[in-house]
Amino acid sequence: MAIDAGPRAFILLSILLVIVTSTSHVCADANTLSDFTLSLGYANVSVGGSDSELNSQNAFKWEAAFTIAPIAELPQLRIGAAVGVPLVLDDSDRTIISHNGTLIITGSSDVPFFVIEPEARISWRQSFGQFFIEPGVGIGGAFAYLSIDTDGDAGDETFDKWQSTWMARAFIYAGLEVPGGLAGIEFSYMQGGNMDFGDNAQGDISEYYIGVFGTLQF
Repeated sequence: MAIDAGPRAFILLSILLVIVTSTSHVCADANTLSDFTLSLGYANVSVGGSDSELNSQNAFKWEAAFTIAPIAELPQLRIGAAVGVPLVLDDSDRTIISHNGTLIITGSSDVPFFVIEPEARISWRQSFGQFFIEPGVGIGGAFAYLSIDTDGDAGDETFDKWQSTWMARAFIYAGLEVPGGLAGIEFSYMQGGNMDFGDNAQGDISEYYIGVFGTLQF
């Protein structure tokens, strides 16, 4: 079942407060040489267009990133790696048609669909006093898994399938320096190649994401 927007927003804000208040009491510099970022929020994932069973799936997403400044004299330039995992938490029934219409399976699962998204990143972190923005791009792979279980007259059936493709992402962090690190909001858009989970569940993968983040600097 989908989570209402009100409780979701309260959960995200609570997590951000925990991240911020658990850091040390020394004010941070936005442009340190290395840092670790954890982001949590809402993602909308689509495989295919409006005629696809996997179009516009609401998901909870977590994302972890590690970046460094490769040039000490230019700490605004960041490179690193990240991995994100959007999880669709929706036990609604879905019907998947596969093998040119010879296989039709209708069922549900607590986590019917998730994606693993490892990527390499490059970004530019620009400070404005205590505030900063950090636009960047990433490129990597998307590894998606679809699982549907059904109780039929002929017995239990399961549809499980992995698909993978390339993906590219544009993202921006916006926030401020806090004790021990950084905190703020992340926006991103991802576009990838084709995935095929069935005759009515295929197409290019895409994702919109908004979340809150906390960064530990060292």
